Formats: sequence, structure tokens, C-alpha cells
Amino acid sequence: MTRGEKLENLIMNHSMILMSMFEEAFSTLADKMTETLAKGTTAMAKALAEGLPRGSDASGTVYIDEKVKYEIPPEVRTQIGYLFSGIREEIASQWPKNASVFTQYVSAPAFDEGIKIVEKHDFGRPKLTEKLSDGTLASYVFLLQSGDKELESMFKELADWQANLPKPPWRP
Repeated sequence: MTRGEKLENLIMNHSMILMSMFEEAFSTLADKMTETLAKGTTAMAKALAEGLPRGSDASGTVYIDEKVKYEIPPEVRTQIGYLFSGIREEIASQWPKNASVFTQYVSAPAFDEGIKIVEKHDFGRPKLTEKLSDGTLASYVFLLQSGDKELESMFKELADWQANLPKPPWRP
């Protein structure tokens, strides 16, 4: 993956997760998943309570560890997809239409710090510098909502980093 792709993914994913934190629907979904897991095994309930799942794939299967997996109910996957679809549309409407504008914007060396911040953390799921599925984005939202201190720390570092970046030329 190129530096530009990593930065585009990082900015997009970080924005989507932050916007999702203000969506009441994600809290409702987390509650619904916790309720479903409470009816299942102790290991699964513990995993969600700790802000996991550790990873997911395109089928919606969430892997908590090698021995335990949890299938996200189809209606929850649909709701997650619907919520992220709206957020993606909002971000896309504010994104530069000309790719070279973004490339020029991220050309400063100060942008490398964001990649370094993300790459020094491991949350058992794809990193924010990668193109993330809705399930993986949701797992980050749920992990933040659970109060994971390491993820909160990374998000604070990212916020500090972004505060020192120049204002994007496509935003008034």
C-alpha cells in the first residue's frame, strides 16, 4: 500500500469512527450484541465486554480468538452497513473531487506521524491505515465505547496530530 493510500484510509477511517461515536444507533447495536452474547457462552460475553471482537471477515463472522467465533446476526450487520453508508456519503461529499488535491495536501512530512501513531498499536484487527470493512469499523467503535484505554490513547494522539496539520484546501 502506498503512503497516500494509507493516509487516505487513516483519515477516512478515523473520521468514520469518530462520527459513529455520536450515533446513538451504535450504542443500541452494542447493547443488542451484548444481550445476544449474554445468552451464549461466557467467553463470548467476556470478549464483547472487553471491547472485542478481535477481528472480522467479509462474511460477518467475528473472531474472538482461535477457538471462539461469533456470527453477527444479519439484522445487526444490515444496520451497521446502513449507518456506515450514511457516514461514508457525508464524508465523500466533503472530500476533494480531484485526487491530486488530496495528494498535494498530504505531501508534507508531518502526515507521516499519523501512520506511525497507528502502526505502533495492535488491537487484534486491521489497522486504521487499511481499507476497513463495516464490521471492522464497528469493532473499533464498540472498543472505544467499552472504554479501551489504549485505543482512547491512540485516538487522543491522532487528534493532537490532526490539530497540528494544515487545514485541508477543499474545506472552507
